[in-house]
Amino acid sequence: MADPRIDILVDLQTEDDTGLPWTFIDDAIDPSLIVPGRYVIGGVGSAVAVVQVIDVSDDGLVHLRPLRGTVAENRHLLDTAPSGA
Repeated sequence: MADPRIDILVDLQTEDDTGLPWTFIDDAIDPSLIVPGRYVIGGVGSAVAVVQVIDVSDDGLVHLRPLRGTVAENRHLLDTAPSGA
């Protein structure tokens, strides 16, 4: 199976005071995909996961919630519309 595309670059081990990984909207391949509630693929290199976009601040800070399981197990969520954070 080919490596999954990464929609947003994020170090999934880095958390802020929210307890969630964070990055900036500028690290998204297509910023229009990064909306609260949407599921995308986040990570760096081989450390990738399906993540839910929790919020995007006015200054471009993005919080993500990684899902348990592999990208293959969660792939069905990638084409769904945002469900709210």
